[in-house]
Amino acid sequence: MPLVSVVIPTFGRATLVCRAVGTALSQTMRDLEVIVVIDGNDPATRAALAAIGDPRLRVISHPTRRGAGAARDTGADAATGTWIALLDDDDEWLPGKLAAQLAAAPDEPAVLMTLSRVISKAGTFVRPGEAYDERIPLDEWLFDRRTWTKGGESFLQCSSLMMPRALFALMRFADMKQHDDWEFVLRAVKQHGYRLVTVPEPLVVYYMPEARASLSRTHTWRRSIIWALSLRAILTRRAMSGFFLTVAAQMAASFGQREGFAPLCAAARRYGTPTPKQLFAFIFFRASPLTLRRRLRAWMQAERR
Repeated sequence: MPLVSVVIPTFGRATLVCRAVGTALSQTMRDLEVIVVIDGNDPATRAALAAIGDPRLRVISHPTRRGAGAARDTGADAATGTWIALLDDDDEWLPGKLAAQLAAAPDEPAVLMTLSRVISKAGTFVRPGEAYDERIPLDEWLFDRRTWTKGGESFLQCSSLMMPRALFALMRFADMKQHDDWEFVLRAVKQHGYRLVTVPEPLVVYYMPEARASLSRTHTWRRSIIWALSLRAILTRRAMSGFFLTVAAQMAASFGQREGFAPLCAAARRYGTPTPKQLFAFIFFRASPLTLRRRLRAWMQAERR
């Protein structure tokens, strides 16, 4: 049996998924299998993958569309490795990614993460700006605003994650309807006692989604409030207000959902403990135009490089 099973969900992106598969098969750690789950009827992708011809590659197809979360679960169920490493079909790995994570694995149950090199229209930058070091609760690291002007100090996404296969017996991606990567790791750490261990190197190339219209239908302020309240038992009040006032408010501003600002502020006051930095960020998102925020973000990212 392989040590690591790589799980890649895909649909309708034959060229991209073949690139992702290539970076998985090119890992310096060779004891692996790559499981691609095609989420629906997609002959072009199946044909492109068949041409790769590597015996470590397995392809599974869903007869109908079930979503990326269900595809990850299907891949994990079919996996034989001790570890599951997730890779989205439009991202890439550097060759030493899996080896570095395995070298960092502690003796106790843990989710392993690396930094990511983020490619976006605003430029290229490394995230998270500060690797998680377990000194503060994970939810506060994700959602609290720890500086007055800088965002992006925390960052977590699927292609950087590796976890024991046994974790999928406790949780399923398909049960998580929004922010599934955040929720999966939060529940692993705060409900099931896993650690989050970060390799402080950018070993993933993450391509920032630019399909704003599609994202705006999924990431609405209403869904954000419902999602955060569903995790209320494991989020601190500081993390709750940080999510509403910074994360959800920034999404609402970016997607033109200005009617969400008042409900998000009310939710932060009722369920959280707003801090001055969180309130400052909220006021900035509410008052400043999107073009200004994009220019400032590009300038600050350029300063960090």
